[in-house]
Amino acid sequence: MKINFKFLPGLLALLFAFSAIAFGQGTTGSIEGTVTDPQGGAVPNATVTIRSVGTTAGYLRTVTADASGYVNVQGVPPGQYNVTVSATNFAEKAATVTVSVDKATNISTALAVAGVTGVVDVITDSEVTIDNTSNNIDTNITKKIFEALPGGTGFTSLLKIAPNVRPEALAAGFQIDGASGAENVFVIDGQEVTNFRTGQLNSNNNLPFALLQEVQVKSTGFNAEYGGATGGVINAVTLGGGNEWHANVGVSFS
Repeated sequence: MKINFKFLPGLLALLFAFSAIAFGQGTTGSIEGTVTDPQGGAVPNATVTIRSVGTTAGYLRTVTADASGYVNVQGVPPGQYNVTVSATNFAEKAATVTVSVDKATNISTALAVAGVTGVVDVITDSEVTIDNTSNNIDTNITKKIFEALPGGTGFTSLLKIAPNVRPEALAAGFQIDGASGAENVFVIDGQEVTNFRTGQLNSNNNLPFALLQEVQVKSTGFNAEYGGATGGVINAVTLGGGNEWHANVGVSFS
């Protein structure tokens, strides 16, 4: 039996390309901003400490602003974070921010001169945060929304709160911006889980709310890593762990 290795390099290239696509979907957000003084001048080399709180406890990162006072932290898991900004001769400033999937959370702040003011706590929420670095049309359903609204056992029962989503009764799917349910793509933790026959989500992948941190519905302008969707993209990110023990107990009636 003669084996022809002529096409082996091409096959390997295709394999790695599809592997990159499979694991390229967004599961994190970012934190960025500029640190300035009271007059608006840049504060170079300011120290920014990001510490997760609540269900995402366990994330801790410290970065230094560049010469123009700018910081950009990529790959931050969705959730709430305490952000502390400090610099020599300036008063420390703190904020609690919410990071959402595929969005940049802005932490631009002006530091007061040391001795003038103390620590200032500013709380922002993902429902009102505007990412001016992107033109994508997304609806982020956070864990806070999970807990505030009644829903079924699986996360798809809350997809209808996105303004451009409606149930597709006959096909048991969801129409996004008028496209049929078969044109959507479902992604969980960066891995596509769409049923290749029906274009829908298998019931075993319709995870309960207790396992999820955030669900995002993308309808327009999503990036190339979500290729294959001619309708919308439903992107779910599961809950991360930390150094403390947590437990959830629930009862479901059908």
